Amino acid sequence: MSLQFAATHILWRQFERHSAAPAVDDAQLKQVKDFVEAFFHAHGHTAQAQDRHASRWYAAQHLTFRAMLTQLVGELATQIPLNDVELVVLAHWTPDVEVGCSVTNAIIHQTSAHDAFGIAISDHGLSSPFLALQAIEDYLDDTNAGRPGKKALLLIADQDAIMYPSPSLERFNPVASACVVMLQMRADEPADGRATGIVFKQYRTVPFPATQHALETLLNRLDMFTSMEEHLPLLILTTACFAAQLRTHAQWASHRIESWDDALLCSAPWARLQQLAPNSHRILMMQPQDNALSCAGLVVGD
Repeated sequence: MSLQFAATHILWRQFERHSAAPAVDDAQLKQVKDFVEAFFHAHGHTAQAQDRHASRWYAAQHLTFRAMLTQLVGELATQIPLNDVELVVLAHWTPDVEVGCSVTNAIIHQTSAHDAFGIAISDHGLSSPFLALQAIEDYLDDTNAGRPGKKALLLIADQDAIMYPSPSLERFNPVASACVVMLQMRADEPADGRATGIVFKQYRTVPFPATQHALETLLNRLDMFTSMEEHLPLLILTTACFAAQLRTHAQWASHRIESWDDALLCSAPWARLQQLAPNSHRILMMQPQDNALSCAGLVVGD
């Protein structure tokens, strides 16, 4: 059993800030700063909250994860019933500006999927949605022996503002964005081995290829695809920086290499996948993170 989904069941959007956002009064700003400083102190830091970060974070209250995802889930519900979803997973990197809200519970309520289980993955950086794919497949495969047709919702969201200075975030020039993907367990492999829709293969994290040899042997080390699938053309989706590095190596440059918009943060690979998703291809989504490379393999059918 494995997960599959359709490109039409990937919905994503960049959300704009309101130009006429209400001003933050002193009492509101103090509450936010007090929260930030308590957050710092809980982690052993004595830094003081800065007005500009607290004000920007407060002004994004209309761009909460719940607000963005509720819109997208509502649109997805016009395509396919969601009241039988069994698992709802939220994957994100940046914190939500709505403190204390269970986004998965809000979506479970919205879809009337009252028997669904909800969980969030937030401590895996920008590759959190890749890990979420594996978690979803494992969960659905373990319950009821992976019955075909079981559904899960992958929710992805990030903010363009956080409560404290973050050079690692600012370098992306981020925008508020969200994405939803409806996933389904498929039946056993077709007799001819050909995929239908987009099929999730595997999730892998490996050391970042810092040498020529490591880069040349990377595909073999990942070991994502079957011998039959190896005959399909390969599409690589990754960051602009890593795409440029791959294009300098003849072995990788022989494949199609596309980059995503880093400003979309965790939603970026999915937005690009939805735009491309060519038929009869292998797809390798690759997210560099520090000294590691997180990868998700997919196969697109006819």
